[in-house]
Amino acid sequence: MHIMGMMKFSYCVLLFGCLYHVESLSTLARSTCTFENATCICWHQYNAVYVNCSGGNVESIPGFNDSVIWLDLSHNRINEIRLQTIPKHLIHLDLSWNEIKNVTRGVFNSLPELSFLDLSYCKIHYVEEGSFSDLHNLRHLNISFNRNVGFASLPNLTFHLNKTRIGSLHLNGITCRTGAGTTLKRHHLDLIGTNITELSLESNRLEICERDVIKNLPKTLELLSMAKNRLKTGIYVLEFALMTGLKVLNTSFQQNPSFCPACVLDPCRDKKENFANTAGDSINGYEQHYDYNSPQTINWTIYSPPNLETFDFRSSTLYLLNTDVSVHAPNLRHVYFQHNFIVSLTKNFRMKNNSIVSFDISHNFCSHVSPQIFEDSRHLKHLNMSHNYLGQDLGKDTEGQLFKNLESLEMLDLSFNKIASLPKLLLGNSKRVRFINISNNRLSDWKISMSGMSKLVLLDLSQNKLTTLDENARTNIERVFKHSNLSIDLSENVLQCSCKNEEFLTWMSENEHHFINIDNYTCSPPNDGFSFKTLKKSVISLSKSCKSYLGWYVGCAVALAVFCSFVTGWLLVKNKWKIRYIIYKSKQKFGWIKQPSIHGSTSVNYEHDIFLSYSGCTLMFVLNEVIPRLEGNRNMKLIIKDRDYLPGFPKTDNIMHSLQESRKTVCVVSKTYLESRWRDYELNMAKIEGIVDRGRLDFVILILLPEVCKSGYPSKIMDLVMRNCYVEYPEEPCAYDDFWEKLVNMIES
Repeated sequence: MHIMGMMKFSYCVLLFGCLYHVESLSTLARSTCTFENATCICWHQYNAVYVNCSGGNVESIPGFNDSVIWLDLSHNRINEIRLQTIPKHLIHLDLSWNEIKNVTRGVFNSLPELSFLDLSYCKIHYVEEGSFSDLHNLRHLNISFNRNVGFASLPNLTFHLNKTRIGSLHLNGITCRTGAGTTLKRHHLDLIGTNITELSLESNRLEICERDVIKNLPKTLELLSMAKNRLKTGIYVLEFALMTGLKVLNTSFQQNPSFCPACVLDPCRDKKENFANTAGDSINGYEQHYDYNSPQTINWTIYSPPNLETFDFRSSTLYLLNTDVSVHAPNLRHVYFQHNFIVSLTKNFRMKNNSIVSFDISHNFCSHVSPQIFEDSRHLKHLNMSHNYLGQDLGKDTEGQLFKNLESLEMLDLSFNKIASLPKLLLGNSKRVRFINISNNRLSDWKISMSGMSKLVLLDLSQNKLTTLDENARTNIERVFKHSNLSIDLSENVLQCSCKNEEFLTWMSENEHHFINIDNYTCSPPNDGFSFKTLKKSVISLSKSCKSYLGWYVGCAVALAVFCSFVTGWLLVKNKWKIRYIIYKSKQKFGWIKQPSIHGSTSVNYEHDIFLSYSGCTLMFVLNEVIPRLEGNRNMKLIIKDRDYLPGFPKTDNIMHSLQESRKTVCVVSKTYLESRWRDYELNMAKIEGIVDRGRLDFVILILLPEVCKSGYPSKIMDLVMRNCYVEYPEEPCAYDDFWEKLVNMIES
């Protein structure tokens, strides 16, 4: 159940009878009725009259007959409560949003049956002692957002409430909106002897409670809300363990002031205390002593109320880093810690023998969670760890220790965690999981074993870097298809729509009904001949084109078999660059090559826009023209070998990594460039990268300097020239702008 719904549960129970009648209006005859100067809406049920006079600009309470039991006078201009005009058998009275400044004793003494009274937003300044003590059937009292009441009026307000049947007391916003933090003192709340179940003290700038304030609250209290205050740690925190009946504790949104320009000129001033017992009280009710020579490392054990089920501490600037603390909360089921600063949850944070069902630590900048945290979380069903930095921790959990004990888990949210990979055994014991959200990460493959996840209905992998799902992943998912109507979201990934990915695309078309948002899937790189909106037709068309290439490959293979002895040597020479490229990729695949790290991504798929290949004689051209034009004016990110290569790595590794992490390769071709062995290596490896991995030769763009154009194009660049993958650098300055514009268009195409 959502936390806000739980906070209002008891309030809804108290109002159920009254609201039931309101919901039944559609079946009752309503009519317009007039009482003195007020025009209202009336309806009858079971010989009783219900009257709604809200929003009628009424300035005084009109006279009603005693058959009225339900009366709504909210949103008017009433400034005084006249006893003579209020029906004697009234059960429900709503006077909220009026201009009543004083509440005196005796004003309600003729209403013995009144159970619901709402005086919120009434600009009340003064409450006389015992004003509500004669309402023996009063169950719900709301004095919220009367900013001038103040904590100083609480003794009068709660005086002899034990003579009533009070169950719900709302005291939200009864102090000024601005000012120093307030203190809740022992004499403020006279609730001893009541059977109150709900108490709300929100938005009161409450900073600390005196000793015994929490202790003296009725044991019948089930819901306590102290949200939107400024609570600080104090001895009073230990008294919560004595609240044996408490089930819901809401201390969310601490020290989170809302933007309020009007508060600057707010005339509200906190009412001064006038109570003899306040003299000499310290901030906690007694002097605090601290031994500064004692050890600074303390193993804390926090005891929660024994029957507490829901604890909400969201958005309260909680900071945890290597905290050594044990929490004893045997009946706690719902915990909300989102939007705090829980940077790390180590093994020193312990929650033994807990019964937590929902746990939310999203939006916490958390980078480390120890497996011991969930050792006793066998009841956990909903776990939200989104919007953190857990990518590295999750990627290293190859043995599946973190979630090993989450056998009851049904919902897992790991979105927005910068996850690059997830190990196979991460969810090995979570067979009951129904919803998995790993969207908005950096996944390039799916390795998690889904064996036994027969109840899984949603797998959200959207907004990652998936190009395909390999055979093992598809087999895993097919097992789930047999037991569950699983829906998968792969939208906003980088799916390849090529012959290389034909098996995956065919599998997708066969299981199209399992993929949600499939109309929004796109190909990367874009393929005009393939559309996910007509997936089956596109796959058939792709298969035909791939088969034609297959026949060509078979013919070549036969020819090679016949002329093997002659052609082998020729192929080795002709394809030496491709062979070197394949050897490098193989070493890279098996981790035999240490990859340099060059940061600065401006692209979705690649770390850099351009890898610039040039010889030493054109360095000044690069510094004075290329970098200012492309990085300065066009905001592109270039890899410049003299600037960006990292020392300590082989030159070949730097070159290959630069090619793989760049969207395009631009070569500044001069005569010296054509004679350089290393520039020849860069050029040919760039061609192979474009053909093999990118599937297009326009991955390479040549800038031909005038000295090359005049002497004719060499054979080593003719393949690129014939495909118009080049641009000539002009001799005339007037043509420079056209040259750079053409180059940028080729790069961005």
